[in-house]
Amino acid sequence: YLGSSVCSDNAHTPVWRPTFASKRTALIMSAEEYALLKAEVATLHETLEGKGMNSKGTKDVFGRLFPVPVDEEHKSTVLFSVMFNGIVPNFPQPHMHAFWAATFGFFSTFFSVFAPAALMPYLKKSKEDGGLDLTPDDIATSGSFAVAFTIVMRVLAGPLCDVFGARWTFFGLLWLGIPGIIVLAFAESAQALWAARSMIGLSLASFVTCQVWCSQMFTKKIVGTANATAGGWGNLGGGVTQLVMPQIMLGFLSATDNDIDRSWRLCMIVPAALHVISSIAVITGRDLPDGNYRELEKSGVKEKKNGFKTFAIGVSNVNTWILTIGYAFCFGVELTMNNKAVLYFYEYYDLSKSLAGVLGACFGLMNLFARSWGGLLSDWTMKKFGIRGRVWSLFVVQVFQGFMCLTLGLLTVNMPGPVRMERGQASKYPASVFESIYSVTPEVTFHCYGGDEGPPFCGDGEFCK
Repeated sequence: YLGSSVCSDNAHTPVWRPTFASKRTALIMSAEEYALLKAEVATLHETLEGKGMNSKGTKDVFGRLFPVPVDEEHKSTVLFSVMFNGIVPNFPQPHMHAFWAATFGFFSTFFSVFAPAALMPYLKKSKEDGGLDLTPDDIATSGSFAVAFTIVMRVLAGPLCDVFGARWTFFGLLWLGIPGIIVLAFAESAQALWAARSMIGLSLASFVTCQVWCSQMFTKKIVGTANATAGGWGNLGGGVTQLVMPQIMLGFLSATDNDIDRSWRLCMIVPAALHVISSIAVITGRDLPDGNYRELEKSGVKEKKNGFKTFAIGVSNVNTWILTIGYAFCFGVELTMNNKAVLYFYEYYDLSKSLAGVLGACFGLMNLFARSWGGLLSDWTMKKFGIRGRVWSLFVVQVFQGFMCLTLGLLTVNMPGPVRMERGQASKYPASVFESIYSVTPEVTFHCYGGDEGPPFCGDGEFCK
């Protein structure tokens, strides 16, 4: 009772009344206890946020509660902990909805672009046998058209994202590919195939919108992993189409009494349906964590951008072109394999069409883990060493890719064709390089997502035909 007095209001209840000195002691103790309590609360928030809970109750500019923890820019600070609800994909607005819609949308376009390649053993047949009577040059030209139009559209997609937002640009690209799928379903000549694959190739620029959208939704600490996983799982479309389309073809052959001509045309229903479904998923998302471009501009929270001005800023940065060259070479390897693998196994190893599709799919299916691995590596080095860490991880993985390509060539130099296991080993590194590039790109000019991401991702590998 130092510095206090004791009295009694009645005979049985003593009352402690603090003096001035005891009040000051109490205030000092309260400050210490408050600091300790504040630290404990911060630790509790960190723990809960790590599990995907918005424990601070952060809301967007319109007062809507975010379902995931966010940073000061309202970008999600977590990914894997909120990715699934059990085994079902988690779709809450805006962050995870954007992630899954971007992934599925890009998957759909990759599936449709390489669906003709998966069916090429049938398409190359003579017209009497139900095909289009294609020559090897016709087949190669169709692949070149698909890639060339993808390059052009990827350059344009960046500024379009800055002006209209990644969501609306994504939606437009998905619908831009549908006329090409219809043309392919009714094709009667090699020229029609070229036109169809050119139009479908335009939709593959959706990769730019996928990366821009994810970059706008996830914080810098995990943006590499987010971009890696969305891009990688979207890229699975290239492997899945090699695996699935031959089986779908067999199903239609069974249903049409082995009518090859009608069956491969009916197969085009599948990629068209994927485009429609994924476009609905995309358009029901949100442009930015706080809302759509229109409502944010109307409320004065966001100012309108000149897309081509931001594009000019992006392309004037020398780092943009360094990333463009790197991406052109590594993605060129993947596009070449997706275009050639099934026909290669069918012709050189005399395998059945369905088995050739399974083996051709192995390359694309590496994206299931290899891209995420590249993103995780880049995010880890960013945390440890800053942006230089991201650059060095890109350099190391790209060197490994080149080493594996050289090794593949040396191992098979005296063989009629590549050994499958070595080729599968080599395929891991292009996907990992992509993710290192995707992780560095948002750092080039942070306010010009579209302007920076369009040029690097347009380098689709005309080098590797």
